[in-house]
Amino acid sequence: MSAEEGNKYAEKWTLDESTKLFDSALEMSEGDDYDFIGEIAKELKAYKELFTYLSDKFPELKEKHKQIKSNCEATCFYNGKKANIDKSMAIMNLKSNHGWTDRVDNTTKGDAVVEKKDLSDLTNEELIAYKKIQSKIK
Repeated sequence: MSAEEGNKYAEKWTLDESTKLFDSALEMSEGDDYDFIGEIAKELKAYKELFTYLSDKFPELKEKHKQIKSNCEATCFYNGKKANIDKSMAIMNLKSNHGWTDRVDNTTKGDAVVEKKDLSDLTNEELIAYKKIQSKIK
């Protein structure tokens, strides 16, 4: 059933219109100017959540959406690395918008024992190796 004539709430995003938006965004994301999909959305007079909404509505756009975000992520990393943007801003963007996290390597140097909070599941050999490593660290 189609919307009544004059209905201001009718869906305006068709697959064709959505594809045009995504193609424009994809082209913009291929340069070195956009570190965040929100910047692209603003330039296109849209909002960043629209890309998620449309890629959910039209699954055939999911790959373009993924590529746009990936391009922005790579650009942000590159611009942070080359100091084209403030490094702390790049880090914040990568963490907030691209899922980056700080990681701590809890493995030991050269040994296969991994630091664990609960040592009760270690074998005797693993526990002995763990204690040796801990004594070297301290």
